[in-house]
Order: sequence, then C-alpha cells, then structure tokens
Amino acid sequence: MHLLRWTALASALAVAPAVAVPSSYETRDTCTGPTSSSPSSYWMLDQDHTGWPRGYAPHVSNANYPVWRNVKDYSASADGSGDQTSSIQNAINDDGSGGSRASQGVTRYPAEVFLPGGTYQLGSTLNLRVGTVITGDPLNPPVLKAAPGFNGDTLINGFDSQNGQPETSFMTLLRNVVIDTTALSADTKITALQWGVAQGSGLTNVKIKMPSSSTGHTGIDISAGSTIAVTDVDITGGVVGIKNSNQQVNFKNIYFRYCTTAFKAAGGHTALLQGATFDTVGYGVDMTSNGLGSLVLLDSKSTNSGTVVKFHDSSNDGGNRNSQLVIQNLEHDTNNAIAVDSNNNVKLAATSKVDTWIWGNLTPGQYVSGQSLTTSRPDILLSNGKYFTRAQPTYAEYAADQVVNVKNVDGHEVKGDGSTDDVASLNAILADNAANCKISYFPYGVYIVKDTLKIPVGSRIAGEAWAVISGAGDAFKDSKNPKPVVQVGQSGDVGTIEIQDMRFSVAEILPGAIILEVNAAGTNPGDVAMWNTIVTVGGTAETSIKDNCDNQDTSKCMAAFMVMHLTKSSSAYLENFWGWTADHNLDGGSSKTIISTGRGILVEATKGTWLTGTGSEHHWLYNYNFKSAQNVFAGMLQTESPYMQGDGATKLAPAPWTAEASFGDPDFSWCGGDDGKCRSSLATNVDGGKDIFLYNSAAWAFFNGQWDGNYGTQCSGSCQTNMMRVTNNPENLVWYSVNTRKTDVMILDGESNPTEYNHPGGWEAIIQGYRQFS
Repeated sequence: MHLLRWTALASALAVAPAVAVPSSYETRDTCTGPTSSSPSSYWMLDQDHTGWPRGYAPHVSNANYPVWRNVKDYSASADGSGDQTSSIQNAINDDGSGGSRASQGVTRYPAEVFLPGGTYQLGSTLNLRVGTVITGDPLNPPVLKAAPGFNGDTLINGFDSQNGQPETSFMTLLRNVVIDTTALSADTKITALQWGVAQGSGLTNVKIKMPSSSTGHTGIDISAGSTIAVTDVDITGGVVGIKNSNQQVNFKNIYFRYCTTAFKAAGGHTALLQGATFDTVGYGVDMTSNGLGSLVLLDSKSTNSGTVVKFHDSSNDGGNRNSQLVIQNLEHDTNNAIAVDSNNNVKLAATSKVDTWIWGNLTPGQYVSGQSLTTSRPDILLSNGKYFTRAQPTYAEYAADQVVNVKNVDGHEVKGDGSTDDVASLNAILADNAANCKISYFPYGVYIVKDTLKIPVGSRIAGEAWAVISGAGDAFKDSKNPKPVVQVGQSGDVGTIEIQDMRFSVAEILPGAIILEVNAAGTNPGDVAMWNTIVTVGGTAETSIKDNCDNQDTSKCMAAFMVMHLTKSSSAYLENFWGWTADHNLDGGSSKTIISTGRGILVEATKGTWLTGTGSEHHWLYNYNFKSAQNVFAGMLQTESPYMQGDGATKLAPAPWTAEASFGDPDFSWCGGDDGKCRSSLATNVDGGKDIFLYNSAAWAFFNGQWDGNYGTQCSGSCQTNMMRVTNNPENLVWYSVNTRKTDVMILDGESNPTEYNHPGGWEAIIQGYRQFS
C-alpha cells in the first residue's frame, strides 16, 4: 500500500532489476485512514477485556488481575443519584485479590478505569492512584458531579498521597470527563480537581463547570508536584480557573470562561500558557503574590475581559526577581490595559495585537521593565498565525471493526508476557494494519522485542494503561553500532504515524539501544505525532536494571545509548512526552539505582518539529541536543542533571561513553580533564541550526559526586559549571524563560556566557529573554 514518490524512476528501475532501490528511498503512505462511521459505543469499551486478548500484568501474582475496569462493574450508577464515590474508588483501588493497589508502586499494577456516559454523583473526595488512566467515554463524556451535601474541600484528588510527595506521584492520566461543582453554592470553598502530580501524568480533554460569580470555587489547584503538561481543558465559572504552584507546566489550549481570575500564579518556577483563551473573565493572569518565577503567555486571546496580566513589579527587588513575564502573539479586543502592576499602574496599555513584550532579565545581564520586541517565526511552524498544536485523538469516530488487538491476530501469536520475543509477530501485524488502514490496539502487557520494532507509515497505535514495548537481547548491546528498539518510519517516509498512551523501555542493560528513532514526516503538520508517551530506563517492574545497577562506576550500567532520535528526515509533533533515566526504583529493587543513559533527545530534524510539554531527565551527555536542527518549536523543556556527576564523580563525561561525532555528541573539550563540575550533562545543547524557538526551560540540578540515594543532602553551592550550551552560531535562535538551578554559567555560548549571579530569579536564576543569536 505504498507508492514510490517518483513513479517514472520506479518504472525505469523495474526494467533493470540489477539496480536496487536504496533503503532510504522515499515512500508515501497511501492509506487514507480507518473508515469512520457513527458508532453507538466506544471502540475501547468493545474490546475483549475478559478473554486471552485482554490486558495482562506480568508482575502481578494473580493472572486474572483486571487491568481494565469498568466502574459499572463495581456498582457505580450514572443516573445522577446517590453517592458513587466508594464504587468508583473501589474500581480504582482494586488489586484483583480483594485488596488495594494503594502503596503498591507505579508500574506493577497498571489500571485503565473506564467511565461510561452519564452523571456520577460524588458525596466525598475521589482519590486517584499512580499508574492509572481514567478514561471517560468520548462519545458521551461522563460527569463527575459534587452532590449538594458534598463533604470535603476537594472533589477529585489527583495526587496519590500513598506514593510519597507530589513530586513522586507519577503516571496518572485523566481524560474525556466533565467535572461539575455547580450543585454547591457559589461561596463554598471547593476545588474541583487537585492536580499536584509528577512527570508522566496527563490531563487532557477535560471540562470543568463551576458557578458563575463564585467567591469560593477553584477549577484546578496544581499544588506542588512536577508535571509537564496540561492540555485541552475547558473551564467555566469559579473564582479561580487554575491555581498553580507546580514546578513547571505547559498549559496548552486552556479555555477560560466566566472566571473571576482565570489563572492564579500562587507559586512554582516557570509556567507556559500556550493558546489560552480568556473569555469574559475578570483578570486573565494574577501574578501579584510574587510566588511564580516566570511566565510566558504565548499565542493567546483575551476577549470581552478585564486586564490580561496583573503582576508584581520586581524591578527594584533585591536578590531574586520573580514575576518575570513574556507576552507573545496576544490578541486583545477591549480598552482594558493588558498588563498592570500590583498597584494598578499600567505597564502595557491596550492594543489589539502584541508581538513580543518582556519584563525581566534580558541577556546579557539586563533587567528590562517592559520592552517590546519582534520575534520572527517561520510559517512552517505555524497554523493560523500560532505555533501548530494538535489535540490527542480519541478515535471515537471509528467502530471496533476498525481496531485490531495485537494479541488477537490469527497466525501471529503475541503474548506481552514480559519474556517472549514478540517482535516478528508485531512487525507483521503492524505492517498489515498500516496497509489496511486499521488502528493497532496494545492491551496492557510487556512486549519484549529482541530486534527492531518497525512502525510503518499508515500506523495508528493506542495503548491501554501505558502498554510497554521493551528492548532485550544482543541486537542492542553494541554501543559502537547502536540500533533502534522502535523505529518510527524509515528514512524519507511520508505519511501518518500516531502513537498514544504507550511506554517504551529496556528490559536489561543495553548500551547500543536507541529506544525511539523517528524518521517519518507527514504530508501535513502533526501527521507524525505522539501523545502521553513515556520512555523509562530502569526504575520499573519489567526491567532487570532495577536489581543490577547500584555500582558507583557507571561503566557497569550503560543502560541505553539514547532515549530518542528525531532524525534529519523526520517531522514530528510530541505532546506530553517524558524520557526518564531512573534515579530511584518505583517498584522494588535496589535501595539506590545508578544508571548511565548516554543521551537524551537528539533533534536533527529540519522540516518542522513541535515539542509541546516534554521532559528529559538524568541522561549522561545531554538531555536535549539540537544538532543542525531547523524549524523547531519547544514549549517546556524540563530536565534534571544526573545525580552522580560533578565534583567527586567516579566517571567524568563523556566517560563512560565515547563522544560520537556522527551523532553530534558534545565532547566536553572545553573542560579540564579532571574537572568533574564542568564535565556534567548539558540540559540543552544547541549546535548550529536555524529557526529554533525554545520556551520555558526548567533545568534543575540537585546533587553531585557519588549517589547514595539520600535526597536530603544536596550539593553545596552549584552542582555544575555549565547548564546549557550554544555553539556554531545558530541562525535565529530565540529562547524565552530559561530557568536554572545550581549551576554557575546558565548558557555557555562563547559570547556573554550569562551566569546565575547576574540573572537572579525563580528557583535560582532566570533569563526571560535570550536573543543573542536572533
């Protein structure tokens, strides 16, 4: 079902069989997609959740453990009556053996909890759990509604207190639901959703309904935590739409309607509001508490509303200067001021359009109090004048006959049992599904692949509860000949590949494993895309790394070559992607884990790349590397440096790895040979390229030297010399809201080399505008 791009050349080659078509020769996807219809039920509900093809959790002793659970099977009623809290809570907590999943780790007991349409009345707080996807029926989104006599101050609590602090509340996903507090009086102090969660979590396609003219209701309270993306949320009413004190978040496409204050910045370090709409609200953003370090308001619109941003003026503050602000590409339709300070002094008057306006640290070493700038953004990255975005598809327009369960294909046995090599069968199934325009459904399992899993153009892949693809075996053990575990298209391929709700892993130490290699590009932006997708190296139930990596000599655990490679031929949209080398074990294993993954995310793409809310943590040479890349948008780049680098480290970068020029690796030749503080991972490395637009980098360091698993003792002073690096004169590199912690030089660029000392703010330092290569 693929056509060669140049049919004339194909004909010529056909009469000359001795000439082989190069493997990189471009192919085009000719599948127009599954056949849409008007199904009466959701395809995911219609899968076999009781027989052999059901989701299977290999590390639960009960073979009948239910990954999928429908709340109606737990006696929940959707007729709007009674109190359904305990029934839904039982569905969430069920461990399959009469006990509870609470306090049982993150990945050992996966669960996909389904809410059919209707109204579920809640009389008390519903507590979510780590390792859980809550899925509402997108054909008839269920309503979780506070009962008139609701007891408590939070309707739904996303933070799993049974798994430690909010910063360790990993992998909780809530989607396709309506949360309703309108039965309570407008002055009741109530939060619809507490969302103080960690990386790997997601909140998407959610609506929140509260009374208008409220003095008590808050839609979402993101209290503490370290999540990276909240996407496609609609909030109506309330005194506050979103109250945020999370470390860092990309809020993408949030629609605020009739809120007294849409976004209240209570704390945190950096926030990106991308594509926000303020419709008939009092204030758009309230930063007067001076708790938030920096905010970027990007590609947003204020209509029929009051002041867009009210903020604390930190220009005369000593020490840290918080409340730094960038407004870029704002539409505004009233005479109300766009930005005022805490005393209502106008700092940016009403105007219909703002290109770029900055208040805060502007390199080198300046603090600007409201400077207007121009940001030149290429059309290839834009849609209707804004950076391209795309909501996660539900496939609700397709009936179950358009979906193939990979465990239920005649002639191709697939087990997903964590030990059987499933790669041959999966490759055959994916190729056939792509050719026949079918969606590939992965019920939960650990699908071992001992050779490259090839995802062809024409593929649409959806996982249950983050189904796992895990590399294993000799094919991935040679660091001098690295090989992709999962290959997303071949070089030059053009077509559609969609991946959602999957996790990719390595089952053992594999120094030659490129876990994800993306080669394909789409005919249109976003044709190649991933949503709510995770890569983990160690730390989880399915990998032996959790038991075998506790030696301070990281050459003993070179666990993977690279997390992800966006190659030169690729063009991809990634939303809420987290690539994590484990700093601790989530599901048993050694009391400490010491792992070296060579590289994080390498971007060499030139045709258009969109990274919307991503994190890349604890990788050895770098977390992000933009090598000769072009046409890149990245909104929220969250990183942490490896804990066992810096002064006193056993191995100094690039060791135990070899800097490979063919992969654009930094070689740390700018450092002294024994300077461990300098020879530490770069959060972001920009090496040449053109038209690169980075927003809201959250680059944190905490520890140095040998790692003993003690989170209470952080490095004294700075942990590393350089956090970011820019080299080889990129053309039109624009970087807004660079936030760092425990480094000396924020960006090693050979020009101004801006330091934390000269740019105080946030957790430690902020560069709100870095434009030296623009």
